[in-house]
Amino acid sequence: MGLKRYLMAVLLVVCLVLSSCRNQEELAPIPAEESDLAAAAGVEETAVLLTVDGREIPAWRYLYWLGYTCQRIGERYRESELELDWSTPVAGGTLADYAKDQALADTALYATVENWAEQYGCTAAEDAGTAASNLPELGLSAEQMEELQQTGQLYRELYTLFCTEGSALAPTQEELRKFGEEQGAVTVDRILIPFGEDREAAQRRAAEVFSLINGAANQAETFSALTAELGGVSAPTTALPGDGQLAEELMKAAQALGEGQCSGILETEEGFSVLLRLPLEETALREACFDHRLQCAAESSSVTVTEEYTALDAGEFAGRFLGKLPEGGGEQV
Repeated sequence: MGLKRYLMAVLLVVCLVLSSCRNQEELAPIPAEESDLAAAAGVEETAVLLTVDGREIPAWRYLYWLGYTCQRIGERYRESELELDWSTPVAGGTLADYAKDQALADTALYATVENWAEQYGCTAAEDAGTAASNLPELGLSAEQMEELQQTGQLYRELYTLFCTEGSALAPTQEELRKFGEEQGAVTVDRILIPFGEDREAAQRRAAEVFSLINGAANQAETFSALTAELGGVSAPTTALPGDGQLAEELMKAAQALGEGQCSGILETEEGFSVLLRLPLEETALREACFDHRLQCAAESSSVTVTEEYTALDAGEFAGRFLGKLPEGGGEQV
């Protein structure tokens, strides 16, 4: 079961970061008999559809992520002005198979958070449900939305424990260092000379800066002095490939440097840069390391599914469910 899909980075942030406040009474309840999700799937919403490391998952939780995924796919197709065909071949099967697998990955991620919380003694506060998330309701009841929100709080409690030195979940500095090395992390300082209105002048200034650094007896001291002279503050960045903190070309250049080495003049859309590679700052990797461990645990979790899950056709489900959503995909809470 693969978690590293194109929606995963978005889902981890959107699903686990809670924002704003709203009373439970404001959440629109679903009809008592069945939800649109359950009706579209043809299953009882409280029936166990699968288990994740022994945790039983009611149908509504999996169907929520299936509806969420199908909605996002539909939006992408509309934006691209393409006809949506759930039988379209993609890697590993059809587009419907992809939606079904992605929903399973998201379900496993949430279940893993809850399993970890039980393992490490983390609990959600009684008023966790009063904080609303950025997730659309998609027809869930107030109680069901509260359950998802509580999982978000459990995630934060687990991360706090992960950052607490000496706790059962906390990594050692050596483990953080090893994680950083395995993932290709770098810590760098950077001098940036924006293009401004005169690109040639910026290029000349960049050449002057590089010449001063390259000829210095102590490049690190000279680098910091030039940073201050240019009106900046030395603020090292610890980045991982693909995390967006450094442009791809800067990341590759930084990885090619040894500690204490400076780069040549590097050109990006922002301007001209010179990098100084510093010793890896392991502490800055805590959040990335935590998310990586959580995703790996979800990816390797033991998942068993029922006959109802196996028989569920995501394409047919999407056709029935998306047709019931209001324009724009449903209310945000």
